[in-house]
Amino acid sequence: MKNGRNESMQIGEVSKLAGVSVDAIRFYERNGLLAARRRSEGGFRLYSLESVSALQFIRNLQKLGFSLNEVRDFIALRTDELRACLAVQKMLSHKLRDVHARRLALSKLETELKGALRKCDSQLRRPRAKRTGRCPVLTVFRARRQEANCES
Repeated sequence: MKNGRNESMQIGEVSKLAGVSVDAIRFYERNGLLAARRRSEGGFRLYSLESVSALQFIRNLQKLGFSLNEVRDFIALRTDELRACLAVQKMLSHKLRDVHARRLALSKLETELKGALRKCDSQLRRPRAKRTGRCPVLTVFRARRQEANCES
């Protein structure tokens, strides 16, 4: 690789440096997350180290759980360093609330799954003569479905 910020690199080299697939780079370009690149005389896209930095920025935001639309909002703020801090703070706070809500929902789901598993285990551990012949979890799901049908 050549030294200097404005040196031109082809997509494969940028892909390796940024840790992003070639297809992802093209996808980001098509969706306006990465500026369209100039082309060489042979028609190859040419990138700079700034492109590598932008790709790493996009990928890091995605790893934090931000959607492409949210990433687009961050990119718009990226050039306005200090004044953008308040907007970034709000976006991060919103994402943190979302993560917290998802974590609570997953915790509730985990508790329900553990309870259902205990019911299955309990039924399967019973001697054959004391088994009801029905899966306790499916019986509960069937009852809930019937209740929902009666309410509507």
